[in-house]
Amino acid sequence: MGILALLAIGGTPQKLRALLFGVGLLVVAAAVLVGMPYGLRKAILKSYAQKPDRDLVISYQFGEDRFSCKSDVSSSEMLWRTILRVLRTKDGFLLYVSDNQLHWLPIHGFQNAADVDRLADLARAKVGEYKDER
Repeated sequence: MGILALLAIGGTPQKLRALLFGVGLLVVAAAVLVGMPYGLRKAILKSYAQKPDRDLVISYQFGEDRFSCKSDVSSSEMLWRTILRVLRTKDGFLLYVSDNQLHWLPIHGFQNAADVDRLADLARAKVGEYKDER
């Protein structure tokens, strides 16, 4: 819209007014585009701060057919086939239940390196898409 207003300067007798209007619209559009990520981040952090289950310790137990996770406020048990893909990073594992829902298992949460390797082997065997990006 701002660009169209700037282009229309030649067809109006009030060139300064049209120029200022066009530049103003461009500045507003740029401010919205630049400010959107900051506003979105602030909204997400505010939403997380209001969750009753934030910052809880979650315990995972892995077996051949299924795995379970428990916290002070909930527990669940899932079959390995519900995991779409596993991504291993240098800091931990991402277990994707869907494209936007996942479990994060940080390396520092394991008791020892052997447990990390056991989970990696189990996930590689049970999940069709396993990727190691260490």
